[in-house]
Amino acid sequence: MTAATQAGLRTRALVLQHGAVIAPRGLATRELTHHTFSCALADPVVRSPARGLSYTFMAAEALWILAGDDTVAGIAPYNPRIAAFSDDGMTFFGAYGPRVAAQLDYVVDRLAADPATRQAVLTTWRPCPPVTKDVPCTVALAFMIRAQRLNCHAFMRSSDAWLGLPYDCFNFAMIAAKVACAYNRRAARSRVQLGALHLTAASAHLYASNFEAAAACV
Repeated sequence: MTAATQAGLRTRALVLQHGAVIAPRGLATRELTHHTFSCALADPVVRSPARGLSYTFMAAEALWILAGDDTVAGIAPYNPRIAAFSDDGMTFFGAYGPRVAAQLDYVVDRLAADPATRQAVLTTWRPCPPVTKDVPCTVALAFMIRAQRLNCHAFMRSSDAWLGLPYDCFNFAMIAAKVACAYNRRAARSRVQLGALHLTAASAHLYASNFEAAAACV
């Protein structure tokens, strides 16, 4: 069992067992606040047959983000239901791609200038978001090189342990892999390997509609 699979199962179990009952937007939910887990960046795929994950969509979404895309047309062919989160039917307000693409060079520049830096951070949050169907769940990704390994620290305001977590793990790992590749092209004498993904969620949660399925998995 991969570390990502273990992290996903453990998170679901903890939410079910210890999550407080809340109802944001009137939706019954169990929630753990300030939940953190780690998994290997080199093995970020959650394997859970009972979850029914789409690995085609997982790969397509990562490529869509890395391409800097925010269009419905660029991702909906792999998951038609995702179009419902677009405000105008053409783009997604909270899409990570444009912000990742705009800040990736900065992240690599910081790491290349000082491999011990704590400033290699990109933000995906949109300041003062308007009313929208697509408020970003992720606030920031911080990249640190320690012991010749690139680690990614993800900070999320909201992490759905059933719907989103498996895809988020993979997406963050692919962003980190791109950072590592770009860094290694510049610093051939001090190449890095992939380290760990450390994901911290202000709210790790499950909606009531997914309680039964999540319980069956764990």
